[in-house]
Amino acid sequence: MDLKLADCCGNCEHLLKGQLCSVKEIGVGENQVCNSFEFKAVAHPDDDCLKCSKFQTNNCAHPRVASEGILCTVWYPRMHTVAS
Repeated sequence: MDLKLADCCGNCEHLLKGQLCSVKEIGVGENQVCNSFEFKAVAHPDDDCLKCSKFQTNNCAHPRVASEGILCTVWYPRMHTVAS
């Protein structure tokens, strides 16, 4: 089985206070999803450029300084799969 980040309200930038969708203006659950889904990247202290999907690509906002230990505001997590 592969595990990956979920496209659901719990991981969406439009989810406010864990219960309200700012786009649809309705109450939603964390496991719902709609066509307006936009992934909310949440940075953790151990996240850095090496774990960013934009690292060493044309989409990197700061290619000259991107390196281990650096984290910027356009950081986006790599989509890892884990085999069990």
